[in-house]
Amino acid sequence: MQKELSILMLIFRLLKNLGVFTLGAFLILGMLFAVGVWWPSDQAQPVKTDSPILIRDVSVVDVVSGDVRSNQIILIDKKEIVFVGLESETTLPENSIEVDGRGQYAIPALWDMHTHIYKVTPLLDMPLYIAYGVTNVRDMTSCPKKGDPFAPCPEDLRQWNSAAINDELVGPRIQGIASWHLNGPGIHDYIKGLPSFFGTANPKQAKEFVRYYVDKVDALKVYNYIPRDSYFALVSEAEKVGLDIVGHRPHAVSAIEAAQHQKSIEHARFILHESFSGRKELRASVAKGLWKEDRRAMLDEHEPEMANEIFEAMKANGTWYVPTHLTRRVDAYGEDSLILDDPILKYLHPLMKWQWLEDVNKTIDEDPSHEARQTYRDFYEKGLELTGQAHRAGVKVLVGTDYIVAGITVHDELKQLVLAGLSPLDALRAATIHPAEYFGLQDAYGQIKNGMRADVVLLNKNPLENIENSLAIESVIFNGNYYDRSVLDKLESLVVKRARSWSIACKILWEFIKNPVGY
Repeated sequence: MQKELSILMLIFRLLKNLGVFTLGAFLILGMLFAVGVWWPSDQAQPVKTDSPILIRDVSVVDVVSGDVRSNQIILIDKKEIVFVGLESETTLPENSIEVDGRGQYAIPALWDMHTHIYKVTPLLDMPLYIAYGVTNVRDMTSCPKKGDPFAPCPEDLRQWNSAAINDELVGPRIQGIASWHLNGPGIHDYIKGLPSFFGTANPKQAKEFVRYYVDKVDALKVYNYIPRDSYFALVSEAEKVGLDIVGHRPHAVSAIEAAQHQKSIEHARFILHESFSGRKELRASVAKGLWKEDRRAMLDEHEPEMANEIFEAMKANGTWYVPTHLTRRVDAYGEDSLILDDPILKYLHPLMKWQWLEDVNKTIDEDPSHEARQTYRDFYEKGLELTGQAHRAGVKVLVGTDYIVAGITVHDELKQLVLAGLSPLDALRAATIHPAEYFGLQDAYGQIKNGMRADVVLLNKNPLENIENSLAIESVIFNGNYYDRSVLDKLESLVVKRARSWSIACKILWEFIKNPVGY
């Protein structure tokens, strides 16, 4: 009996010590987590250039005419391009910062017309926009409710926009802000506490949604499962209050109907959805909750004449097309080293990468068979082909990435457009003058000429010869501020450092602990 009691006492002492150790470990981890949340993050320092900037002997790429004018000077003062031309044609200031542009090509700075600036983006990769010559963006999702840990609210986006313009933040101008996406009644299943009208289950709720976002955003973003009658009520009410409709082609609405009402339609797949023999039955299946994407049928039963009708409708209505081919490439090659070993992932924080890979793997796990994976690849390739056809039919194409890393992916999407059949010049237009036209800002952005805002990228190679030369960046001028190669390198290094930061991981997790929201 004594032996048994001794063994029991030993076990009790071990459990007690283990409990003390476990409690101590939790306390230490809790303290480290609190320190990580509190610990100041390294900040990217905006460049402030007060003197005029004189770029000498540079070749200027005219994205409108396609000409390359050599031996030009570009004079920038007070955040504006005040002169472009030959040095003999103007008087030069004495106190300017001189930049030797010999062997370099000046292009207008780039736009990303389908980006998602997350709540944590300023803590992570926002400086990459400027580092890769992207100075204007259209953001495609704002928060569904205050305190969202993932999606910033319109006031957050406007605050960051103001800080970037006032040289207080290294980041792009945010020229357009879209609402939270309208995806039908299911939203309340995964985000609690929203007003009932966020489900847009009927026309009355759709109109309430429009009125809720008046004076908050620039556009309303529609998604896949908004009911058909709600969609038409929405577009009617939005027209009355002056809000644009952008986003997906809702599954219950034809592409031609969407082209008649939306300022832009995103993602190349909608053309394949709407140009095969089963399109009407597929649309009708939405109301029954039976919608299912049969990609093989969409490819095998593709009707080129129907695709042409869609293109004609988009052209006639001035509907902009944002194909975001990078997203379909991930669908096609998500398990491949092309995606998983992409060098740009060095900029991605592990928590963001985990969230992204969850989406990638979800697509693969739906059907990992060889046949299904090949169908995804064929689907992606056909989407490229249709974008080329849309462009040749006169549809206005915009560069939009919808991708997980900021800035650099604009250059990847440019390459996708060239693969689709656009010339390097046409691809550049889709990232410069066309976005400016979309916003009615072509008198301020999109070209290098007198009177334009001073957003310029200097390249060491001619992008009209090879679109990949858009990555040969020597310097970036944003809002009249000169970021030379050494400063751009520092911005990139800072983002890589942030991607490895334990304290930023703590900050991200703290946002979700404070405001748990499921997606």
